[in-house]
Amino acid sequence: MSSNVLPEPPQPEAAPAQFAALDLGSNSFHLITARVIDQHLQPLLRFKQRVHLANGLGEDGELSDEAMQRGLDALRLCAQRLAGFQPEQVRVVATHALREASNRAEFIARAAEFLPFAIETISGREEARLIYQGVAQTTPTHEQRLVIDIGGGSTEMISGHRFVTDFLTSRSMGSVSFTDRFFDSGEITAKAFEKACIAACGELKPVIAELKKFDFDAVYATSGTAKALAHWVSQRDDQPDDRISLKQLYKCRDELLALGKIDKISISGMDPEREVIITAGTAIMLSIMEALGIETLQIHDAALREGVLYELAGSVIDRHNVRQRTVDGLAARYCIDPDQARRIERAAKQQFDKVAEPWELSQEWCRRMLWAARLHEVGLQISSSSMHHHSAYILANADMPGFGKEEQLLLATLVRCCRKKIRPDVIPEFSLYSQQEVYRLIVVLRLAVLDNIDRQDSAPSFFISSSSGDQLEVTLTAAGRMDPVLLDQLNGEVKQYAKLGITLKVHNA
Repeated sequence: MSSNVLPEPPQPEAAPAQFAALDLGSNSFHLITARVIDQHLQPLLRFKQRVHLANGLGEDGELSDEAMQRGLDALRLCAQRLAGFQPEQVRVVATHALREASNRAEFIARAAEFLPFAIETISGREEARLIYQGVAQTTPTHEQRLVIDIGGGSTEMISGHRFVTDFLTSRSMGSVSFTDRFFDSGEITAKAFEKACIAACGELKPVIAELKKFDFDAVYATSGTAKALAHWVSQRDDQPDDRISLKQLYKCRDELLALGKIDKISISGMDPEREVIITAGTAIMLSIMEALGIETLQIHDAALREGVLYELAGSVIDRHNVRQRTVDGLAARYCIDPDQARRIERAAKQQFDKVAEPWELSQEWCRRMLWAARLHEVGLQISSSSMHHHSAYILANADMPGFGKEEQLLLATLVRCCRKKIRPDVIPEFSLYSQQEVYRLIVVLRLAVLDNIDRQDSAPSFFISSSSGDQLEVTLTAAGRMDPVLLDQLNGEVKQYAKLGITLKVHNA
């Protein structure tokens, strides 16, 4: 007897959770929206509007009508992009300019007419805490770090380890406010620059002793001023745009003084509006590095709005392993075959353990190789043809919280070289890693991929029997000796490894 009851239609999968953070800064308004994919925040939209609120703060502390209107116009554009979001998905925070404005209540009331989300005017300490969380959520968690954020109206400095802040401060100095105080005439003189540095030192004096108590493993600088300075020295000194040294800042100062006028500044790739305030930003950054004895600092992409986003998403994200969360998120997004990834990881770990001691490779190298093993097939989502090239492109350009630029480039390089012909001329030179170590890791990963090319849970075809210097010996198992295709492929590997200066010898058991 047949039933007339129709089966229930399949229920659609729940859409990924989405969140938005809107940072009402003294110089610009920044909006970022993101969705949560497998414990990973995937940015969807970044929207920026220059407003120069800090320029509109009068001596009486009032925000001028013109500045207020600029801010409201920018906020209307942001509101359009937040249509459909619920209040619990959005956090809007206002920083120094609105914090100082005596008529901020008027601004907030006028914004409420069209923006259905509350505007929080946060304290300098809360701003500093959120900036730190943005950096901590997107960097390895084991280091003692100092974070520096030079904004338009204030500068935040935070010492912390893991997700905990040890000391945080917000100082009343910024690239916009210092431009108005010391360079409003448009002239760049040694006297004006010195006055800006003296004022910065005066702001720093109460906190320097406290900050010097900490032994920092890393110093990070975030936001527009730091990124602009890094871009400048990168263009000038032909280096990656992820670091700045004190010596380079001295050279920036000297170049600015030689120009003599703000309207003569012309830096390739720098926004003209940033050029107007870069002199003040240079004075502040130089003063901080001198006061704390910092020779070099790293540039970090995350800041206040990322900290806000991660706190909003705290109920659905495990925050404690940033890099693993990033790798898992990429594996899910690009539909990595988990069984094949497991095979490659397992084989790579076994091969690595054989060579780690004679090749002096640390466990940190092992982690990097295993991440590459896990992600080497992300390019299959584009095409199986030249998959390794597609995979390398994705890893070089993807948003990968927790990974520095060189570490991300290393993963892309390992993946690009994990199969087919090796081209040493396209393997980049790294500042943090020796070429020999990179070459050796390429070899280990290639062997793991080769031994699992049939994508089956079968016994190994070969194993590393010895390694010393730039020599590597592998021994065939019974299964390997019976596989003529594998033997031909190993002969090909001999030629490829020779390009890296590594001699491969193949033996029967």
